[in-house]
Amino acid sequence: MSWNRALKACCDLYAESKLATKWIVVGSVGSVLQHASMSPNDLDIYVRDIEDVEQITGLLDRYNLKEKSERSYFDSDWHSSDEEPYFTQSFSSGFTWTKAKWKIQDFDVEVVQISNSAGIPDSDEGEGIWEGGRYIWDLIKHVEFENHLVPVVPLEIQLESNIRRKRQDRVDAILNALVLYGYNKELLAKALSGPSKVSSEAVAALLDENK
Repeated sequence: MSWNRALKACCDLYAESKLATKWIVVGSVGSVLQHASMSPNDLDIYVRDIEDVEQITGLLDRYNLKEKSERSYFDSDWHSSDEEPYFTQSFSSGFTWTKAKWKIQDFDVEVVQISNSAGIPDSDEGEGIWEGGRYIWDLIKHVEFENHLVPVVPLEIQLESNIRRKRQDRVDAILNALVLYGYNKELLAKALSGPSKVSSEAVAALLDENK
């Protein structure tokens, strides 16, 4: 699978660099690394601070386009270039992110830093932990991959994100992985919002206090 090669290329470069950048794999690759059965379309990496974007774009600049992309930032074919390695974009809601994107080993890789969540619910006390929010940095899970320890968002949190997005295919894949490979019930209870906890019998079964 090409996501494997793309992730290995990123991990190898990061290990060689000796950087101490705070980064984490989210989305479908993060799920697959934790045994969820999915077919990733891209590799999503979140970083904590804007300075981290600068460090990672410098690390991956060998994959830059030589000339600035003529594509819009909204276009999925926009990619980082030597002239414009990343961009910052704000939406009408106020949501603001800084983003870089490359084609690595024929697979799309995105690095994102979110500076304004525009009020997206993010709480460990009932509203649900958001996969792109502040709590993920204290809840990082490390997964072995190609002689590297890759930081990922735990599946318990990814379950909440995909229930919110109504991605039932991914919800089912995550639930199956949690059942087969185990899970942290305390984290699951914190990660899920009230509506998510009662969204299905399968979710309720994982939270069952008698289990």
